[in-house]
Amino acid sequence: MLTKILFTLAVILVVALVFRTKSQPAEASAAPAPDKGGISAPMVAYSLLGLVIAISALVFVLHWQEQHRIINIRVIDSQGTTLNYQAYKKAVDGRRFTTIGGLAVDLADSDRIEILEKEN
Repeated sequence: MLTKILFTLAVILVVALVFRTKSQPAEASAAPAPDKGGISAPMVAYSLLGLVIAISALVFVLHWQEQHRIINIRVIDSQGTTLNYQAYKKAVDGRRFTTIGGLAVDLADSDRIEILEKEN
């Protein structure tokens, strides 16, 4: 949540810098000003914008990978019968989950669930 707020503030700052540099009137002078050799404001603004977009894409990809990781789920009922399932991490919601094959499983309070990370 904090990263979303920081990204939004960074984008607002970049847009403000771009419009500020574009809205400044050009100074009319007889002799052209010598180049100072520094980095221009639009270059800084575009660099920051590119950095924000790259970081946003990285955060999105890492979150997507984490949510699409396959986990093993072992369900043990009150009689001791064990059933094994596989599901994506994003599909597990408390005592309810959907398997990779599309089977929706709702567990009773008497069932025990063990969530195991899949070893690659």
